[in-house]
Amino acid sequence: MPKKKLAVYTATGCAACENTILDIHYDLGSLTRSADIVFWPYVLGSQWDGLNEQGPVDVCFFAGAIRTEADRIAAVRLRSNSKFMVACGACAAFGGLPSLTDIHPGTPENRPEHLDEGNEFLLPKLESRVFALEHIVDVDYFVPGCPPTRDFLWAAIQSLVYMGDSPARMSFAASRLPMALAESITSGIVPPRGSVFAGEKAVCASCSRIKEEKKFRGFYRPYQIDPDSGRCLLEQGLLCQGLATREGCGGLCTAVGAACRGCFGKAEAVFDPGAKMVSAVSSTFDSTEASEIEGLTKTFVDLAGTFYRYTLATQCALKTPNAEETKHAPDNS
Repeated sequence: MPKKKLAVYTATGCAACENTILDIHYDLGSLTRSADIVFWPYVLGSQWDGLNEQGPVDVCFFAGAIRTEADRIAAVRLRSNSKFMVACGACAAFGGLPSLTDIHPGTPENRPEHLDEGNEFLLPKLESRVFALEHIVDVDYFVPGCPPTRDFLWAAIQSLVYMGDSPARMSFAASRLPMALAESITSGIVPPRGSVFAGEKAVCASCSRIKEEKKFRGFYRPYQIDPDSGRCLLEQGLLCQGLATREGCGGLCTAVGAACRGCFGKAEAVFDPGAKMVSAVSSTFDSTEASEIEGLTKTFVDLAGTFYRYTLATQCALKTPNAEETKHAPDNS
């Protein structure tokens, strides 16, 4: 069987998603025997001209949000050259941390396009707002996380590259995947388009912490409290988003006392993660006095940036971009 051709690219992001690909460690050797990575600027120093010479790409792992005009051009170009386009990481899948700039976009005169055009170090032209990859081109699959876990990324590679002929053992991630995705790893049948390589329920379903009666008596930022081991973090006043976030990570953050930050995006049954969190917290205030509730709500800090830390561009119902802001490239899958 001929080797598959892979492409890896990061738009506006930190390149941690690309490092996760390197973190598949010993499996990287088996991957290179079955596929050639023909375009990877971050690691190989690949040039766009070289991509044209390589011909069509089988799978493109695209990381990073669409923040600049150059990001949009790269997304469209890679989509037109790729059979499968995979949004790799929270920035590509949901807009990620870069999309938080849309809360306070700044004044027009401070935007790069209004700076001195004679400056050779002029920053790239910004888009009207931050977009997720699916706003610009058609996306076939999603691997969420900031960065994605090694196991789910490896599961995606096994499904789309090996096509049921993987020489490596299935990772623990298979038991956390929806049945259709787990079966595709061994069967060679391509998963349904739009599949997310993660779980379906909320993080709370796999969190090991004990859930008791939820009574929200006060809000604490992480540095203000040393949480009790074993008890639900939300019940201790930390804004843990496990009840609104897609599971699959195994509750790694909550296991060490860190509140879930929502990097896997919303759970399958959740419409808007921020609205879900507001409803959950407000319904558990340990008070019926309006003045006490008002005082408690004033202690919250940056709710928009907290509840939509990774998902503002795609999963906030009030921030969904309109058709005039996005131009979809044709579906080449």
